Amino acid sequence: MVDLQQEQRTMLWTLTMHAHDAASERPILGDRYAADLLARVDDPPDLGLSLGGNTPLICARAKLIDDIARGWLARHDEAVVLHLGCGLDSRVLRLDPGPGVRWFDVDQEPVIELRRRLYDDSRTATVGDVTDPSSYRQFPADLPRLVIAEGLLMYLDPAGVRTVVDRALTPGSTLVADSVAPWVPWVAGLQPAMRAADTGFRSSTADLARVAPRLVDELSLVDATATRTDGLTSTFVRLFALVPPARNAMVLQTYERP
Repeated sequence: MVDLQQEQRTMLWTLTMHAHDAASERPILGDRYAADLLARVDDPPDLGLSLGGNTPLICARAKLIDDIARGWLARHDEAVVLHLGCGLDSRVLRLDPGPGVRWFDVDQEPVIELRRRLYDDSRTATVGDVTDPSSYRQFPADLPRLVIAEGLLMYLDPAGVRTVVDRALTPGSTLVADSVAPWVPWVAGLQPAMRAADTGFRSSTADLARVAPRLVDELSLVDATATRTDGLTSTFVRLFALVPPARNAMVLQTYERP
């Protein structure tokens, strides 16, 4: 049994959402690896209504990042991909990068220990603290670099966000990251699951914007969820998005460092 602490426990929520989505009649992400991975977890979480309701949003986010990363990889036969805060995500399997791509699934030691236990092939699993500048010395700096930070930056304080931007992004590299509006950390802190995990959001889109390089694209994940769902879920999300602060509650941004 691996002892997961605080935000490390949230990766099991994400994995469970991916598995539930894949088993649905109309998958958004369609992660065919998630159910098998979840079956290997000793104590899978019960998402309940509050967390389970986030499944369309979380899977829409993952699908968009997959699409962006797939397009980037199609333009770079030889490259480095840093999947920061990877958790148990199967993105490297879903995208199946070519032989010229050096892919690193990076996370804290307990997470990587569990990842190595659950994955048949864990060669990409790499221990690293994204807030420790020295962690980035282990990655090649002589190739085009894609940095993926999914569901990560909001758990870091502004200083941690700055470290990721300053150290992960080499010249010419691309960052794909999601972040939340300044009011979202307070609301998220009201969720019982977040309190039980003794974690919470510590930064926002504004903190990332202050330190990030050139912004080249921004997508509302609320809008993305609305267009990838139907029925009552889609109606509710569309109504929610009519309120301007709500529409940008969570956004997916792409940055490029010259």
